[in-house]
Amino acid sequence: MAMFLRSILSCIILLFALTSCNTQKQKEIPPADGPGYFSIKQFIADQWDTYHGQPFGLQKIVYLDGKTDTSFVSAYDMDWGTLFKTFFETDISDAKYLGRYDFTSFADDATATQNFYYEAKEDNLFTRKLQISADDVSHKVRSVYIETAKNGQWSKFSQKLFYMPLKIISVQEFEWAKTGPTKELRVEYRFL
Repeated sequence: MAMFLRSILSCIILLFALTSCNTQKQKEIPPADGPGYFSIKQFIADQWDTYHGQPFGLQKIVYLDGKTDTSFVSAYDMDWGTLFKTFFETDISDAKYLGRYDFTSFADDATATQNFYYEAKEDNLFTRKLQISADDVSHKVRSVYIETAKNGQWSKFSQKLFYMPLKIISVQEFEWAKTGPTKELRVEYRFL
């Protein structure tokens, strides 16, 4: 009987030793996205998981070089892939962006929000500004605003992206070329 208890006790000690070593190894691995860097990809995935399949109607307003076109579209018929790609390209959560953005946060008592602001330190970074406004109490994201810029020798391209859950999605693009006219496109989706 003593031999049996000793073998069980040895197994339990061995099990604890193995699990504590495994836990220690997990603690040593730093997170891939680093502290404080907001993930647009993860946020959009969460929004998709939350609202996918809902029968939303949207009003689509297209402003192109001073002309406006309005139509109505079902959430089922939207080209979500293209829209998501536009926002995904602005993601700064990868570890390669650590230290390349200035980060500040501030509370706004008038709107009862906590705001998180990232601004690029380097001129060659595509995502220039990122601002997230979250509810002070529930911590749910109220809005996301992003500015991008890409400068070439012969042209400049910039964007202003805005998303307010279940209210509006806006993509505004500006393109300047030395050899042609300036192009301005704004596409808004307003939830009905």
